[in-house]
Amino acid sequence: MMNIGEAAEYNPLLDIETSFTAYLSARTRSYKDHIVGGMMDYAFDSDFSVKQKITTFPSWSKVHKNLTSHEIPSKIKRLFQSTDVAGSLQHPEIYNAVQQCAEKLQISVPTVYVRNAPKKYEIYSVAAEGIEPCIVATTGLIEVCSKEELCFLVGCECGHIQNNHCIFNMAAPYFGINTQEDIGEIDSQVSYNALTQIAGTMTEWIKLADVTGDRAGIICLNNPNDYPLIMNSLHSKGALGMYKKENLDLDELLKLYEVLHRTPARSITLPAGCTFIERRILAGLEFLSCEILYNWRSDLSKVDMHTVNKQALEVRCEIILDAAKGGA
Repeated sequence: MMNIGEAAEYNPLLDIETSFTAYLSARTRSYKDHIVGGMMDYAFDSDFSVKQKITTFPSWSKVHKNLTSHEIPSKIKRLFQSTDVAGSLQHPEIYNAVQQCAEKLQISVPTVYVRNAPKKYEIYSVAAEGIEPCIVATTGLIEVCSKEELCFLVGCECGHIQNNHCIFNMAAPYFGINTQEDIGEIDSQVSYNALTQIAGTMTEWIKLADVTGDRAGIICLNNPNDYPLIMNSLHSKGALGMYKKENLDLDELLKLYEVLHRTPARSITLPAGCTFIERRILAGLEFLSCEILYNWRSDLSKVDMHTVNKQALEVRCEIILDAAKGGA
């Protein structure tokens, strides 16, 4: 026990670790603690399984090689030559959004390229082995989106980067699937039978990957409960990529969710006319009560909230989204 003299001389500041190693340990975070079974803990299980299935197609290795060795490096070069790089002074809105999202998802900050296209609302990400990831957005999108809408979209793209989606999204045009921006012609060496076989699987995967992307976007929002309002606004603006612009009846959708959320998984049924975008929003709403979200966002309060584990979440989302295949 200290005597009075020792207490007077004791300086608690001396107990603070000030070495560079300690600083690095405190400031450098890794998402490795969030990897379970080779995938991110928030990722939609079906996204991961269908993505793995795509890699088993014989044509995949050829497309993958062409993308990584030619298409993606060429695309990065064109972006560098024809776009602006977002920074604190140039396009600060999206620059601040990517800083925030990278911090929340614990990834390195991607470069953001901004293309001058006032009438186009596009955002996508580019990444592959040996390629520094980047996000590409149009001036039109930046101008039409609120701060939180932009944060959500950037968060989705950071999620696509984190879950290795980019190479698969960029492969889609090779199999005749229209995305926001085609990057190349269909490889003539890929047979027609192979194209038809993989195209259906790829189309299915794109929708499932969007569910994972939405979860990443939700993690990045200041207030995750704003998710349905943000999705409704973005959809009405035509800012959700391949999903056609249309007006959603958000009030009715939220009423449907109130019933759905109280319904046991085995009893879930959705209206036959429910579109995929509506089902996608419902699946995102389910994530709001999953313990995974609160593992990523310790700043959020769970008071008076019953959270579910990942397994329960996936069972419910599988039912919601599998039903969409027949009714969308």
